[in-house]
Amino acid sequence: MLVKLIEISKKTSVSGKYDYAMNELFINPESIVNIREDERYNALLQEGLLPWKELHQHTAFSTITMNSGGISNTVTVAGSPSQIQEKCFSVRQQLLKG
Repeated sequence: MLVKLIEISKKTSVSGKYDYAMNELFINPESIVNIREDERYNALLQEGLLPWKELHQHTAFSTITMNSGGISNTVTVAGSPSQIQEKCFSVRQQLLKG
């Protein structure tokens, strides 16, 4: 079962500055290798350098490393590691046995 998260991505604009974007991301929790706090994005939020003024100052960001077919992929998502862990792995407990 896929879980919906909000991915934070950084792209370089024409002017050389960074543009940040939030996108929906659906991941398979079985492919997660680790979840860790992303201190870089947490610091950018505290310094007011992220473009989303509506984000609560206590919002946390995490980096998820996933492995699929021997290929690792790392994404940054909104939420603390414990929030991400709860969201990804509590889904299994909600399934009904038929």
